[in-house]
Amino acid sequence: MYFVYQAKVVGLQFHKVENVVEQGDYVILKADESNEFDSDAIAVYNGERELIGYIANSEKTLSPNNIKNGNISATELKGNIDFSNREYYAEAIRVYNSCIYLEVNEGKWSNIQSVKEEISEIEALQNEVNELKAIVCELQSQVADLTNAFDIKEDSPNDRVKYSVVGLSHFDGQNHLGYDDLSIVEEPIFENAKGTALYLKSGDYRVGVFPSVKKKEYCEEHGIPYVDGSSLKGKVFKGKVIIEQIVYNEYAVISI
Repeated sequence: MYFVYQAKVVGLQFHKVENVVEQGDYVILKADESNEFDSDAIAVYNGERELIGYIANSEKTLSPNNIKNGNISATELKGNIDFSNREYYAEAIRVYNSCIYLEVNEGKWSNIQSVKEEISEIEALQNEVNELKAIVCELQSQVADLTNAFDIKEDSPNDRVKYSVVGLSHFDGQNHLGYDDLSIVEEPIFENAKGTALYLKSGDYRVGVFPSVKKKEYCEEHGIPYVDGSSLKGKVFKGKVIIEQIVYNEYAVISI
């Protein structure tokens, strides 16, 4: 029988991350022994190991109501469970812009050294995958060049319009390029969502999303075409979609 503790994550505004924690996600808790402000500091990371904040450990961050509702401080949490060479996995039960409330099960932990070794193995495999992706990208570029050469009468390269799609790291489609025809589809952001977005898809897989206004600066910084995705909703895209340039886990430039 393992005890489950409640704790509050604060300082989210100081740690901007690519992968935002949502309700039901699991996060990682590690003692931050080198923290110069708090010797009992417990750092909190998302599943991609981006630092998102710290367990509340002062009167300013842990209010009487928080305590009344069962939340304990980082000092109390370290007193109840052993953080020596361990990292714990906690579930985000309530998520707000300013803080996240967690359930910490003392039985859900991993040995830090083992985790480091696993991460090293994963990184080595990821490097191999990235090398293979670069080869595939080069081959796709060559195929695209040949396709354009054969299709020049129907679809002159000078008539093609270039667009960018971003956020490739959030989708599986970049791993399925070359197996299915590319398409541009407007669909709900997630199941049953009211809002929609415009996606580049390879078969049933999303490759990337057309940039929003917030991504204009990103496109300009990377020197890629920017067209607000919302302005293209309802547009009928005719002709074959070709990837002109791709940076895996970042963006792709397509032409139509």
